[in-house]
Amino acid sequence: MNQLFEKAFGLSGQVALVTGGGSGLGYATAKCLAAAGAKVIITGRRESVLEEACKTLGPQVSYKVFDVTDTGHAPDFVESVVKSHGGIDILINNAGCHCKKRAEDITIQDFYQVMDVHLFGSFALTQAAIPYMRQKKRGSILFISSMSALLGMTDVCAYGSAKSALLGLTRCLAGDISPYGIRVNAIIPGFIDTPMFHRAVDQDLPRQQKILGHTPMNRYGTPEDIGWAAVYLCSEAAGFVNGASLAVDGGCSIGF
Repeated sequence: MNQLFEKAFGLSGQVALVTGGGSGLGYATAKCLAAAGAKVIITGRRESVLEEACKTLGPQVSYKVFDVTDTGHAPDFVESVVKSHGGIDILINNAGCHCKKRAEDITIQDFYQVMDVHLFGSFALTQAAIPYMRQKKRGSILFISSMSALLGMTDVCAYGSAKSALLGLTRCLAGDISPYGIRVNAIIPGFIDTPMFHRAVDQDLPRQQKILGHTPMNRYGTPEDIGWAAVYLCSEAAGFVNGASLAVDGGCSIGF
């Protein structure tokens, strides 16, 4: 590989932590980060899922069980990653859950649960990682948002609220910590062919038709589309990209 290209896009020598890395977007992101040379730790609540994922992701990927909603133990968890892997250079806040209910049916507890996973869990891990990145004077933090942060979508008010909050968090954190050499960005996936997506739309044909009709490329994205975008944003090629929200959506957000 051309050395200039490798320096720009390669992640050799870097340690990446991917939440929700056992399946879907997290799995694909871990695969792409590892292909770019990073040592990757995937995390999630279910050890069996993580263990099975590591069998196919290869030797550069390992796992640690952690529930991102256990925010009080986030500092201990990040410390354990640093001790076992020598640091943390990249944090991908991907773990998620869905709640498809009409606005009049959703409960406050539903709202809390979605916020706990997407917003509070992501912030707690990020806050815990900052001191280690600051010591190295470098780091890349990504939040995985959603089309529901850009478009007025029905039946997902808790999910859309949480994903919208992540975009605000991205901008504010970038202002706070980029002077330390830490870049903060977000990816806004379009409608990606994952198990979570299918659980949301498989019994809703009108919604599927509406999605594809709104997407100029007339197809769903692949999980790897998000994974390679993450590689770019975490690489030196994106060294001056900070506080940005990159839509990887086949044009959905500008579709008519």
